[in-house]
Amino acid sequence: MIKKISIIIILFLSLFIFSGCSTDTNNNIENYYYVVAIGIDKIDGSDNISLSVQIAMTSTDSSSDSSQSTESQIYTTEALNLTSGISIFDNYLSKKLNFSHCSAIIFSEDIAKDGVNSYITTLANNSEIRPTCKIIISNTTAVEALECISNSDEAFSSKLYEFIVDSADYTGYSINPQIVNFLYDINSEFPCAVATYAMISDDILQNVGIAIFDGDKFVDNLDVLDSIAYSIITNNINICTITISDPFFPNEYIDLSISPKKDTDIKIELVNGYPYIQIDAYFECSINSMNDYFNYESTENIEILENAVNEYIEDITLNFLYKISQEYNLDICNFKNYASSNYLTIDEYNKINWKSIYKYSTFKVNAESSIEYSGLLSSE
Repeated sequence: MIKKISIIIILFLSLFIFSGCSTDTNNNIENYYYVVAIGIDKIDGSDNISLSVQIAMTSTDSSSDSSQSTESQIYTTEALNLTSGISIFDNYLSKKLNFSHCSAIIFSEDIAKDGVNSYITTLANNSEIRPTCKIIISNTTAVEALECISNSDEAFSSKLYEFIVDSADYTGYSINPQIVNFLYDINSEFPCAVATYAMISDDILQNVGIAIFDGDKFVDNLDVLDSIAYSIITNNINICTITISDPFFPNEYIDLSISPKKDTDIKIELVNGYPYIQIDAYFECSINSMNDYFNYESTENIEILENAVNEYIEDITLNFLYKISQEYNLDICNFKNYASSNYLTIDEYNKINWKSIYKYSTFKVNAESSIEYSGLLSSE
């Protein structure tokens, strides 16, 4: 009898347990607004910030061919800090914010110059933010950048933000920084942190280079040629297109696609107490456009063209290296790591005081390119 009563009690309690699971709707996706991008701006004359969130609204258009196709809504609030801003949204909006689909964090230049550490740390500690979330610095206000995406002719999708930064993989014109790496770099002396730099051009938000940081403070932006050079040195280049002067026809140009043949080699030694940095880069090239009246199939002419490519790569890389060392004294390529490998102990390495001597570095860049002939290009 006791055994039967025990079984009845267990069954009775289990009804409450399982019914609770089945009726709990707290984790239902309909209870959340899914944030696809965050914008953080400075408010003139105030210590508060302007926090904007871009929310993906499910499309009701049944004719849409893509499940990713949505509309978006931007909400903005003034707040003391990021945490209080999120709390304001959660109290004001009819649904709680969820950041698990956040693709990008956009800072305006003005607020990035004051420092971004507190914002990045707060977001990185949010378990919903993915480590792959991208960092973008905008030449306009962050909310204008969000509005530019919302007002584009494209069907809105969080993948639009991924496209802005992931295009670095096939253009070399920008970089692909993630919050997990960015957080580490802004709290480390070397390497200096970098982010995607974007601007609005013809009503389109475009990546146009690199935003460089000293600590957690935005310093300046580098152009697309600097971005290509940076990607070459750091072995982050996949494929990109370059345009060089035609060595055979003055005032004309040739477009080529370049991709690394193998990793870039970097060697560093101290000469008279200052760094001498040698960089050897190796590329495979293909011709995208050519002059119709010249035979590029000639072995001699291909060699001339390869030398022109090498000279171009060496020039843009040297220009980038002297800019970041002499103008900014920022070791964004982490040469310090290569230099430290020359010493047996940390104490020996610390004696050279890398930060003080780096800006006096001398660079030597050697590029070695080979042009592949597909047989499709012909002067006939």
